[in-house]
Amino acid sequence: MTATLGRPISVRLPDDLRDRVAALAKATRRSQGDVVREVLERDLPALEWEQRIADRARDHRAGTDAAVPAAEVDRLLGLEGEAPADGALDSIS
Repeated sequence: MTATLGRPISVRLPDDLRDRVAALAKATRRSQGDVVREVLERDLPALEWEQRIADRARDHRAGTDAAVPAAEVDRLLGLEGEAPADGALDSIS
C-alpha cells in the first residue's frame, strides 16, 4: 500500500466533502488523512491517465506526433487479413 509517509500538504475542501470524509473516517475508525490518502491512491492513476490522453490529443492536433494507420496496427498485432467481428464497426460513423 503506502510507503513511509512524507511531508503533509494542505487541501481546502468544500463543507460537503469535508463532512463525507469525516463521516467515513469515523465509520471506519480511521483518520481523515488515511481516508483522503486512500482516495488519492485509488483515483490518482485514473486522473494521470486522463491527463496523458489529453496531452496526446493536444500533440496530435498540433501535428507534433504521428498517427499509426489501422493497417499497421493490424500488422503489428498479427491480425492482417482478418475481418472485424460481426457488429464491431456498427458504432463507427
